Amino acid sequence: MNKLSESDLSVTLNINYRGKHVTKTQVEILKLVSETKSQNKVAEILGIPPSTVNIQIKRLENKLDLKLIHSSPAGTMLSDDAERIVSFYNAYLERTSKEKFIACGFISGEVGRLLFDDVLVSSFSNVLKLYKSNLTSIVGIDDPYWSYRLGDPVPVAFDHFVMVSKDEFDHKNLLGVNYSAHRIVWKTLKNEKIDFKVAKVVKNPFYAIDLLEEGYSMFLNTCLLRYVKKDYLIETPEYYDKTRHTINFILNNSILENEFEELLYKKQKEIKSAGFEPIL
Repeated sequence: MNKLSESDLSVTLNINYRGKHVTKTQVEILKLVSETKSQNKVAEILGIPPSTVNIQIKRLENKLDLKLIHSSPAGTMLSDDAERIVSFYNAYLERTSKEKFIACGFISGEVGRLLFDDVLVSSFSNVLKLYKSNLTSIVGIDDPYWSYRLGDPVPVAFDHFVMVSKDEFDHKNLLGVNYSAHRIVWKTLKNEKIDFKVAKVVKNPFYAIDLLEEGYSMFLNTCLLRYVKKDYLIETPEYYDKTRHTINFILNNSILENEFEELLYKKQKEIKSAGFEPIL
């Protein structure tokens, strides 16, 4: 088994789980544990002491507050959470080995999965790195601000924000998501002279949804409402229309714009069913 090359782009990408960063060394160790079922063999492959392997795993477990490995008659096994991390990492390795691929942010990914068979959905910081490395054929962008910074965007659908909380909505205890259209919400709140405070910012809106259990409140994209617990409070703000924003895609020469528009036309009903307002 060959050690992963330092020049492999996918190794340098940020990998986050539940809002916490997983280092290149840690995810590589988990991947090798899944393949060898032995921390000693992992140490031998990487050319490091077995104690270093154990320390890296324990350090990541403490950071994530999760159990990542356990012993079994078959050897050292990964927990379900560790398997998800490795699966995500393997997806990067597989997709970046291709000449070009489709990458979307978390919101645009809800549309991307309807349009294409093979889509990488990740934080926009990861998508941005792939785009700048010229590894993408199509990029889905959650925040229209970035669309016009990166290229000539094709608008696909409109989305809005609604207010979601476990109990009473608290404007002073809000969750924010990096690289999202939340900046539109914050600007709207300021214009409406509503006092608010963003208490925590994360990279993943699905992680933000989980954090609602801890008492936070958030403005959530309507397309993600199906992921919210049924007993949570959902309110439509009076300024709902002012939160409208476009979900855009940037294409390269691998697909003509008119072909893309034909695909969008065929998928209009599915896009609407996913909680978006189709533009075509």
